[in-house]
Amino acid sequence: MLVLAAVPRTFSAQLLRAAGHRFRFVAASSWSEVLETILREPLELAVLDPGLEGIPRTQEIERIRVLFPSLPLVLYTKLTPAMVPVLLRLGRVGVREVVVSGHDDHPARLSDILVHEAARSLSRRLVEEIEDLLEGCPGQLRWALETVVREPASFHTVRDLAERARMDRRTCARWFTKANLPPPSVVLMVFRVVYAHRLLQDPGYTVEDVAAKLGYSKARSFGQNVKEVFGMTPGELRVSLTPDEAIQIVREKFFRKRIESEAEPLKALQNVS
Repeated sequence: MLVLAAVPRTFSAQLLRAAGHRFRFVAASSWSEVLETILREPLELAVLDPGLEGIPRTQEIERIRVLFPSLPLVLYTKLTPAMVPVLLRLGRVGVREVVVSGHDDHPARLSDILVHEAARSLSRRLVEEIEDLLEGCPGQLRWALETVVREPASFHTVRDLAERARMDRRTCARWFTKANLPPPSVVLMVFRVVYAHRLLQDPGYTVEDVAAKLGYSKARSFGQNVKEVFGMTPGELRVSLTPDEAIQIVREKFFRKRIESEAEPLKALQNVS
């Protein structure tokens, strides 16, 4: 999971000690760099110091909160008299998780906070919504598919998926058939587009931003995939469907066979009774 660390170097070192192998960090040393990184990288979480540029401020974090509401935020800072009103104001706009340097930033405590906030990430919520569709896959393939949701820009081909699952492409395709799933190439496309739909709900992202974050070399290719999945342009998708509606369309259009196969034992039981 990729995490933005817009904090002093000493704080970054503490984050690295707490992260283990579960998190990777990308650093930013100014608020302009923070914004550029959010737009460019497939971040799942941001750790920010309101005093990043020396003087404690709320404006930049409030702006991030408005433009990118899907991105969970953790404040990690040093408590000073000037910082207290800043933290109070940010708490009023919904930024609740605060870590104070030298007080509650022990690596074990930091690790717990990162894991807790990661559970609120966009990809984690998506995995929870589709995990029933992945039942029947072997463990390594299911893990690889969940990784597709967490890192959609890292998987461009079926070969990428098969390699992550530690199997060849034919074996991968056979498992998809056995699990009543669409072909692997279709599943990869669908998961990327569903992830894109969630990003498009954030007003700070343009269509071009989302296409780039998901690894599309051209926004046109992204638009074609959106059209295949939802029958509309990315701009129309942004304003036409709620997240729940998008998931329901995907389930009915691409995973109906899987859903129907799950319902068959229940129907048989009802007929017996």
